[in-house]
Amino acid sequence: MRKKPRQGRSRSMVDSLVEATAICIAEDGLPAATAARIAERAGVSVGSLYQYFARKEDLYAAVLERITVGLKALVAAEIERLPNKSIEDFVRDLLHAVWSYLETDRQRYLRVTRYWAQLEFVAVMNDLERQMTTALGVYLMHHPARRPVQDLPTKVYVLVNSVLFTIVRYISEPSPQARREQIIECFAEMAAALLPAPTKRAGAGAPLKRLPRSPAGRSGTSAPPAARSVSR
Repeated sequence: MRKKPRQGRSRSMVDSLVEATAICIAEDGLPAATAARIAERAGVSVGSLYQYFARKEDLYAAVLERITVGLKALVAAEIERLPNKSIEDFVRDLLHAVWSYLETDRQRYLRVTRYWAQLEFVAVMNDLERQMTTALGVYLMHHPARRPVQDLPTKVYVLVNSVLFTIVRYISEPSPQARREQIIECFAEMAAALLPAPTKRAGAGAPLKRLPRSPAGRSGTSAPPAARSVSR
């Protein structure tokens, strides 16, 4: 941005310009999202637009930053729930949340993402890659592996980037051979296959059987033969 908005009115105008940019891209396509069209949609003059943004590409970048902030918040929320989830459920829930976020406001951000190849989407992908890699690290910390796995960083890299690039590819050009649910399930299975199986937590497994009580209602000092065989 050429300058930062300091007053509430200017901040509101900048917010309207970013929102108008997203709407123009989503409804009219990227080529039609010109500075004049964006300013008209936001209800401001082109001169006011150029006070804060030197070119329309800077507005595109602001839209991508807004999308990134929303997606990173989703990942952060799923990381908070990660200690109590399996890796499959984490992947499923995260991808469902991502799609739901992109589809809000009549699929506005989903339609913007379709132009990822023409937009500066690399920074978005890099931010999400770092955060998802951190998420998998959190999972492994809470669910330690039964045994070391060779090339674990490589496997995490492949999994994360496969998820990211497949999603943007599918959004920009959906395949008739795959449905969204199938893609999500495929990645959940891939995560379970690539990452090591966790160790069982202490005390996990079948519940302990109670020893029979003595006729007086107290635990007997010696268990009957059947109970002794269970305790062994």
